[in-house]
Amino acid sequence: MYIIIKGDRRWRYIGFVVKTLDKNLNKSEMLREIRRQCKFIFNKDCREMGIRLIRFDGVAGILKCNHLEKENAIMLLKSIKKIGSKDVEVVTIATSGTIRSLVKKHMANFIDST
Repeated sequence: MYIIIKGDRRWRYIGFVVKTLDKNLNKSEMLREIRRQCKFIFNKDCREMGIRLIRFDGVAGILKCNHLEKENAIMLLKSIKKIGSKDVEVVTIATSGTIRSLVKKHMANFIDST
């Protein structure tokens, strides 16, 4: 049996939920805070760590990262305590190698799979 890996990178997809009293969060606010925290904690750009925000609907989202940076990406998400002026808590749900299995197995209650 052969395992075919496209290119030299493997990706991990991290599902997370943002707990806050204010439900008016948007993707651009979340992305701005992820970038800010990445620069603050690791002194690196998100691009260097292979981090991308794939989906975010104000409550739940999916973060894509390089497989070697998975633990750092989880730590990054958990370090977010404020988005703009809103107090938040970010809880990671699960990690997977594909978006499809992440949504199907762990996040079906949080994200619409369409």
